[in-house]
Amino acid sequence: MSHDPFLRAIAAAPDDDTPRLVYADWLDEHGDPARAEFIRVQCELARAAEDDPRRPGLEDREHELLADNEPAWLGDGGRFREWVFRRGFVDHVTGRLSTLLTVGDSFFEAHPVTGWGIDNEGYNHPLLARDAAAGLNAFNDRVARFRAVEFAGGEWNWHSYFWLFSEVPFPLLESLDLSQVRGLSVLARNLAGFPIRHLLRRLTFGGRSGQNFRWGDAENETLDVPAFVAAMVNAPLEDLAAFDCGLTADGLGRLLAAPFAPRLTRLDVSDNRITPDAWRAFRHADPGLRLERLDVSGTELASISLEPLLDSPALERLSALEMNRIGSARKNMEAVARSRFWTRATHFRAHGGTIPAPTLEPLCRAPGPPALRLLDLADNYLRTEGVKLLCDAPWAGGLTWLALSGNYLDDESVKVLADGGRFAKLRTLHLARNNLDQDGSEGEVITDAGARHLTRAPALANLRVLSVSFTGVTDRGVDELLNAPHWRLAGLGLDGCDLSPDAVRTLARSPRLARLQWLSLATNPRLYGDALLPLAESPYLSPLCELDVGGVYVGERTLTALRERLGPRLSH
Repeated sequence: MSHDPFLRAIAAAPDDDTPRLVYADWLDEHGDPARAEFIRVQCELARAAEDDPRRPGLEDREHELLADNEPAWLGDGGRFREWVFRRGFVDHVTGRLSTLLTVGDSFFEAHPVTGWGIDNEGYNHPLLARDAAAGLNAFNDRVARFRAVEFAGGEWNWHSYFWLFSEVPFPLLESLDLSQVRGLSVLARNLAGFPIRHLLRRLTFGGRSGQNFRWGDAENETLDVPAFVAAMVNAPLEDLAAFDCGLTADGLGRLLAAPFAPRLTRLDVSDNRITPDAWRAFRHADPGLRLERLDVSGTELASISLEPLLDSPALERLSALEMNRIGSARKNMEAVARSRFWTRATHFRAHGGTIPAPTLEPLCRAPGPPALRLLDLADNYLRTEGVKLLCDAPWAGGLTWLALSGNYLDDESVKVLADGGRFAKLRTLHLARNNLDQDGSEGEVITDAGARHLTRAPALANLRVLSVSFTGVTDRGVDELLNAPHWRLAGLGLDGCDLSPDAVRTLARSPRLARLQWLSLATNPRLYGDALLPLAESPYLSPLCELDVGGVYVGERTLTALRERLGPRLSH
């Protein structure tokens, strides 16, 4: 019996695990137990919470199975720049249109690909964009599956997507990311002519101040809000990101009163010209609006009017808030601590706020949310005092992701964090940029001593990803971090640590290297020439490892060896 009927059933119901698990049973019965196990493991992981005690074992097995079998399971799909396995199959690919059109049918028959990140291939010219759309129409069976499209690598203008969505049917498209595309002033006009606008549940655009923006183009890079609301009037939007697009308080009010507003659960209006009185837009929004996630980073709305904002009925279900780069006013943390949001928060980001420890105190003293899992306080002024407050916070024990980079921390700070015993569920920890280059540093720097404190803390045994980039960690610290007896790291950031070739040899000869799916050695100038060759030749370097050696001069022999081992997972 052919397995084609199983694959067709999986493609027809991409959100349902049942056809996948039925196929896994069939694979077991027909001599492919590794493929069957991989499908089951990834399905289990997709259902498991971040703090599920089964996750470490499942992740280890997922890594082992994929490292041994990925080329065979991927087939012709390895020609894409990136790919993502989810629930046992490739779900998303990133690459050029020419790659999408020339990869063999067998890949798309074997994998229910529903997402495409488009790398630019010169489509900014109208005629080229039109030709590309015509070419894509010839492969309608592939396009018909796509539920998400993202304009990824390269520089884009509005011609890039105009012909694509004017001439190519995307019957299932529900997510569109145009954050790399210039021409915001014509966005609404273009959307108005696209049939896909009636399908979109997630839409992302913006980036006036990005690398492609010139301030002389301000008018061309400003969203026409009334036209956008008219174009999307019947759209089933649930997730809208309109960041850095010239949005004003009046424009925000129009968005929140739009017919699609009651369906929104996520909203990103960060880095816009929103004045403090814009909180009234939330107070007077459509009565049905109940946001669950909100990003107001880099706006006066967050820095000055946070309390009335969080008191709005539209935010009574809010569980994820981003308020980055807004300053250190004590009243902001007091407002968060008193708000309904803090009782149900799962994610909270306040990085780049110049927040000193005393300002953080109201938040750490509040009973806080039992479900808080992600906390981002990077690039503030917490110092050791702030770490002590975090360790004493009643909600700290639930965290699985914590960012304390750029906070004037030192070895004593790390010792407090490690010895506190409060972070047993922590899986990701960012401690980068705690070094003597911080303006106003009083000698605070994390060194090998801090690394030893981390590795000798049994409470941190669940840690999977650690970044100590741009700290004082040396070659000796690398040995400590990689080979700690109770650790099983899957990701390690060592950028800018001025490492020597000895550190590379330490990595290369350790069996623990085989577990790393992410390793960054960027901006370590002493690793020039063939210093990385032992890593390229190590029997333990996993083919799944995403290795970043940007900013390092790598000799041609070593570069060739690394590319042969890692392919597109090498960043240089």
